[in-house]
Amino acid sequence: MSDDLTIEPVNRSRLSQRIVLRICELIRDNRLSAGDRLPPERELAERLQVSRASLREALTALELAGIVETRHGDGTRVRDFHELGVTSPLALTLSATDDLVGDLWELRIIFEPALAAQAALRANDDDVAAMRAANDDIGRLASHRESAERTIYLDREFHAAVARASGNRAAVRVLQLLNELLLSSRRHFAAEPNRRHRTFTRHNEIISAIERRDPPAARDSMLRHLQDVELYIVGSVLEEHLDEPPEAGAGSSDAARIRKVDGQKGGGGGAA
Repeated sequence: MSDDLTIEPVNRSRLSQRIVLRICELIRDNRLSAGDRLPPERELAERLQVSRASLREALTALELAGIVETRHGDGTRVRDFHELGVTSPLALTLSATDDLVGDLWELRIIFEPALAAQAALRANDDDVAAMRAANDDIGRLASHRESAERTIYLDREFHAAVARASGNRAAVRVLQLLNELLLSSRRHFAAEPNRRHRTFTRHNEIISAIERRDPPAARDSMLRHLQDVELYIVGSVLEEHLDEPPEAGAGSSDAARIRKVDGQKGGGGGAA
């Protein structure tokens, strides 16, 4: 675990999801690594500035999703995704369901950063202009909640422009297929204005790296962007399970409300 485990307080809205997101961000940023023990419950709740009950609910959801593991006398530790045979926390979260979204997202994380790196080698001025045109429109629409569907369309145009700039026609077809499959999801990342602003910023980082002819930076920028969106989807999936009504006879406890997570069908596409 990183010595500098600075943890920002959690915003009060959608609290359970935001706790999940914050812990996933710490894992993604390597401030919590596989095998690391989380701080004790009381300390972690104080650092996140949330109640212990809310924290316990989020940790239970993370454990049921397979992202952390709690053992009596040993606390809660981060699990090793690679040891479990996945590279994506979303794929792990949905591994017990029949939903392919996790697998599709894992494929994007493997596939699209390499396309961005190729685009940095092969893009011409028209390719970059197409990326900027789509992303500039996303920026203009970022504060308009009613424009979610248009934003999703523009986001796909941006990623298609990156794929075309890679010069690999087969890659363009594969990305189109992935987008069609993910579009069937009911969850839209682009529905929240603050997420659109973040998407706009991340897209600009990708464009700048491609313009500089910097393949490693383009690859890393695309990877960070996809991981951002993935963590949001993970939080949304787990929040849905936290919101599930208790099973008959299960009572009203927080833990009872999320027992149905294992085997439930999830989802999560939206803009990326």
